[in-house]
Amino acid sequence: MKIAFFGTPFFARVILQQVSEVYEVVAVITQPDKPFGRKQELKPSQVKEFALHKNFPLFQPEKLENTLLQKLEILGAEVFVVVAFGQFFPPSFLNAKLCLNVHASLLPLLRGASPLQEMILEDKKNFGVSVMKMDEGMDSGDIMALSYLLSSCNLPLEVLLEQMAKLGGKLLLKTLDKLKEIEPMRQIHCDASYCKKIKKEEGRVDFSSGKIIVNKLLAFSLWPSVFLANGLKIIRAEFIYSSCMQEVGRIEEIGQEEVRVACGDGILKLFEVQPPSKQKMKALDYVRGKRLGVGEVFC
Repeated sequence: MKIAFFGTPFFARVILQQVSEVYEVVAVITQPDKPFGRKQELKPSQVKEFALHKNFPLFQPEKLENTLLQKLEILGAEVFVVVAFGQFFPPSFLNAKLCLNVHASLLPLLRGASPLQEMILEDKKNFGVSVMKMDEGMDSGDIMALSYLLSSCNLPLEVLLEQMAKLGGKLLLKTLDKLKEIEPMRQIHCDASYCKKIKKEEGRVDFSSGKIIVNKLLAFSLWPSVFLANGLKIIRAEFIYSSCMQEVGRIEEIGQEEVRVACGDGILKLFEVQPPSKQKMKALDYVRGKRLGVGEVFC
């Protein structure tokens, strides 16, 4: 079976690698290089890097057009596999070949661009992946297969992404292997839920909830990070529930390894922070540099 693979980030790269070990990948389609960092230098996608390493035919269109479709026909593509591609998939492509999508949720739950982040933020544990037959809706196609992730408690996004990608790759290979035997299941659309695209400002936090802060540390570990109003990034922290009423934002204790700050729902143990335009540092060193003591507002 000859595969044309559409994908962009690390999650897609892991699955592309798994697919390429079993099936012939005749084309890889990924997003154009994007400006990155302060210097805004163009950076290739993770999928592009892997495709170049493997010498796969590579395409980076601004949008999917029929000229590309004709090239994929010439290359003999039989199935289109789509994983976190990041572009609208037009009807001409959907109708040309069987289009399979690997989605990082148990559909119809959490359709959209950021299902893993949404589940971490909501403190849910029922992670899983779906392989679906694409249609013109957003993640609304018939389900070909589902698989659950058994161990997923309190994992940062980058670890969870790799585990989910490996699970998704295995599920996709099983689906491709038994393609003729599978009877697709229609999604129950009235049970659908949706997740939004993450914006940078969602990384901003205050001390009203320590639980929200640690959830965001897990969900936003890759981007946009977690930061206070003054731009100070919180790099590593733990949360302790407490029913005692404390003045939010005040330093409760300066320990041997951490600074404890009062939150609306408990205590946040701060271990590591990063001031704007500076290196990461221990929270202890930060408060010493600011000459902050117990009872003062952490800022």
